[in-house]
Amino acid sequence: MKRLALFFALVSAAVAGCVGTTGGELTSFDAYAAGPADARPGEPYTFETSRGYTVVLSRATLHVGAVYLNRSRPSSVSADTSCQLAGIYVAEVTSGLDVDVLSPALQPFPEPGFATTEHARTAEVWLFGNGDINEVNDDTAILDIAGTATKDGQTIPFEGRVTISDNRVVPPPSPAAPGAHPICKQRIVTPIPVDLDVEAGKDLILRVDPRGFFRNVDFGALAQIADDPPLYRFEDDSSDQPSTTLYSGLRASVGTYTLTWEATQ
Repeated sequence: MKRLALFFALVSAAVAGCVGTTGGELTSFDAYAAGPADARPGEPYTFETSRGYTVVLSRATLHVGAVYLNRSRPSSVSADTSCQLAGIYVAEVTSGLDVDVLSPALQPFPEPGFATTEHARTAEVWLFGNGDINEVNDDTAILDIAGTATKDGQTIPFEGRVTISDNRVVPPPSPAAPGAHPICKQRIVTPIPVDLDVEAGKDLILRVDPRGFFRNVDFGALAQIADDPPLYRFEDDSSDQPSTTLYSGLRASVGTYTLTWEATQ
């Protein structure tokens, strides 16, 4: 990812915003990520799914590559354009973090973020790990999970490891449009609805709700990979319903990710 270029785009927007207004001042802030507030540190997270499964998550780690707040809805991210849209960003956090999604504790991003004082209407969560969101091959484990799912007296122990690499490349519609579906668009969760203004003395908090990953997953269709003890696995592709649905939940713009400004001190 060309983070430096994006940072300068943010600074340029701030400078332009300062002309005749105080709304474009540039400020830094700390950023954190966490699991749901009702999770208990060091304990599995239990919830019910829409398909009637009781899920007990014993491991859930999400790798977040970057977070952006936008002044407008970046509808063109879904069109045949670059994923890096200069001029829409009002805040950015560009240092990656492995988030323990089972913990409610605030986990700090390694470096501070930067923001203008303009209003943010949408957010983006970037899921990548190798330093360049446009690089096709990236073996980073974006999501690493383990747990059990129980329904009608049957308990299904499961595990899964999700990457967004050449396994997620969408073929172009025709040879004449080889760049119509760049891999970066698989890695950007957007538009996440927000209604935020930078608040002095507060920090940006990204909360990740693991229930969103498993919405509508049919655990009964998982592939069994071991008998003694039994173990089932999500595939790292879209070859079955559970794996496809898990990937969709990971990339859902509503119900999985929320962002707020909060006082952490």
